[in-house]
Amino acid sequence: MEKTILIAGKDLPDSLDLADGILMSGRNVVATTSKSSVIKNSIDGEVVPILWNKMSPVSAQSVILDCENKFRRLDEAILVFDELLFAEKFDGLSLENSSKGIDEMILGYQYLTQELLSKYEKRYNLGYSNYDQIKPAKLVMYYKSSPSEIDVLKTNSLRNTISCAAGPIVSAASSAFVSFAENIAAVFGSRDFVNIVLVKGDYSNEICKNERSFATWICNYMDEVDSLKTKLTSKQSSAWVKVGSKGPSSGFGFLR
Repeated sequence: MEKTILIAGKDLPDSLDLADGILMSGRNVVATTSKSSVIKNSIDGEVVPILWNKMSPVSAQSVILDCENKFRRLDEAILVFDELLFAEKFDGLSLENSSKGIDEMILGYQYLTQELLSKYEKRYNLGYSNYDQIKPAKLVMYYKSSPSEIDVLKTNSLRNTISCAAGPIVSAASSAFVSFAENIAAVFGSRDFVNIVLVKGDYSNEICKNERSFATWICNYMDEVDSLKTKLTSKQSSAWVKVGSKGPSSGFGFLR
């Protein structure tokens, strides 16, 4: 049966190349969006867009339900924190950027992660009670980093390589995402119902630059996680995997 994957954090249409690349792996692909026009223009058989209001915990629940209503299952999820994209969106220090930034770059990820883990646990327990062979679901937390203002101050040449440096609000949010991801992996990495994979790449990585290439790599990586004889441990889950590295069975690629 085809796997169903949710892409969230980087909304359509910005995530279209990533979503289309994953679609080529044979997966059913659902991707979040904040724009109703994207829903109206969707085509059957392609990426399925789902509305997500990041400031609402109820909306996070609705995202999961919409996935299941469409495909009757949810096997995988990729939560993307694209620092450069956020740097362009929340450029400048203002009360409005602080308020909206907290919703979009911190709370939204936390709401959706909790809903995903809850759904994954129920999915696994239901299969166990029915004596079905259900593999652990997968949660990928992808941090796509980009230089901040302090990085540019230390190395001025970086400013010529990016459209916008991450300011105080985005830099604080990226640190929050990294810490949240690591601690989610530490707490849930040993649970039977989920394999958590932390992925890190920066704006200069050739695979990160081409999201279709990233899609190919991450799908192969997730497939290899599925083929492991034993699930990932908390220690393995809480170590960041460098984009483009070999699969988990090789023992290579962990940043720390």
